[in-house]
Amino acid sequence: MIARLALFLSCVVGAGCGAAQKQELVAAKRASAAASEDRAVRAFVDGAEQLSRNTPKSLARAEELLAQAVALDASLWEAHYDLGLTYTRRGDLERARASLGRAKELAPDQPEPLWALAECERLRGDLDGAARLLAQLVKLDPARVEARLALAAIERERGELDAALEAARALLVADPRETRALLEIGRIYRARGELDVSELVLDKARALAEKSAPVYNELGLLALARGDTQLAFTHFARAEQLDARFLPAHVNQASVLLSAGDYVGAERAYRAALAADAEALDARVGLGIALRGQGKHRDARKEYEKVLDAHPSHLAALYDLAVLLADFLDQRKDAIPLFERYLAAAPKTDSHRESAERYLQDIRMGMESAP
Repeated sequence: MIARLALFLSCVVGAGCGAAQKQELVAAKRASAAASEDRAVRAFVDGAEQLSRNTPKSLARAEELLAQAVALDASLWEAHYDLGLTYTRRGDLERARASLGRAKELAPDQPEPLWALAECERLRGDLDGAARLLAQLVKLDPARVEARLALAAIERERGELDAALEAARALLVADPRETRALLEIGRIYRARGELDVSELVLDKARALAEKSAPVYNELGLLALARGDTQLAFTHFARAEQLDARFLPAHVNQASVLLSAGDYVGAERAYRAALAADAEALDARVGLGIALRGQGKHRDARKEYEKVLDAHPSHLAALYDLAVLLADFLDQRKDAIPLFERYLAAAPKTDSHRESAERYLQDIRMGMESAP
């Protein structure tokens, strides 16, 4: 559960198009549009506001309003886009893909649908599709550093390390002091197993940004790859010291402790991660595992349920809650719908699919053979 590099999808993290853009859109629509289009815009703006609140209740309301907006005005790409973001946050990736694809068709020259659709494809497990979309984004705006970084990251994630290296090196050609490109190159060499080269690259990044939490986090991951847990912890602690709200360092420390069976230490580290970002759902799942390891099964269940309240199709939460019910709380029958939801949402490549299928088979066989 070591933290993976997220795509640099800053547009996806936001609530859709910006407030100024929404105001311009509203003004233009209301100046010349029919009454039905005015209603569409109002529904869009209200839906976007609900999306920005990002709570389970507000996301449900956002879905209603944005669906209403696109029904009233199917040409409103921003509403399709925000609806796609809403579906993504609610874990409905198939409908997210359809809405974001429609936004992309309506606004082929806009970067936001490409960003969001690439992230959706990544979450669906279609790394090839995500890479194609990010390549389109680079072509649309070749000077955009975040787009090239995201492309390098996804190429690395899909195992195309030469392509990843080419994308990252192109950034250094443009700016030899681009620390983010150096960090990505360090990751690529680590993925290749060329740890000495990775260290040289990361040392260069440290020389350029001595007080960068991401640099020390990468040095910690490199130390782990070498098997030096103590040095890794030193680097992660330095990253936390430099930026107490830098989530990956907290999560990485917690993950190492969890792997070592130090559930109490892992709990502390995951709680520190959640203090940095209360919406870090993967950290909350990790906290549930740490609590389960201490025998705090009901507390663990509460953490998994919090995740599923925010993201009903969160794969790790579905799987781990089902395992908790089946193996620790003697509620095997109640685990069945959770395993089924997990299998319905999980890509074929997900690491827990085979285990979930076995659990389902075993539980059903046990129920059939029960007197």
